[in-house]
Amino acid sequence: MMKRGLLIGIGAVVAVTGVLSIPVEASPSPDTRIILEHTNKTYISPPCYEQANKTNNLAEADMKKAQELNYQPESSCTANSLAPIKQPIASILAENLGMKQSHWDW
Repeated sequence: MMKRGLLIGIGAVVAVTGVLSIPVEASPSPDTRIILEHTNKTYISPPCYEQANKTNNLAEADMKKAQELNYQPESSCTANSLAPIKQPIASILAENLGMKQSHWDW
């Protein structure tokens, strides 16, 4: 009887560990910080700011605002830095619970 309980417990741990390690596609949240370039109607991710083609008509915003304005990525650097990535479910849960920094926290 005790061996059966132990086997069920071990099986449950293995199953949960397996599910949490499955990679899924994660995208930046709508509140990911970006820079709006109003003259060219583009947005720039912070890691790509220095090399971006920009004017002085800039504003800090988030992805949601850039999408509302229908702005486009300023360059492939910005598009690539905001592209979805594959992450284990456990990593996504840790980010959502504030236990781990997001890939897009800049």
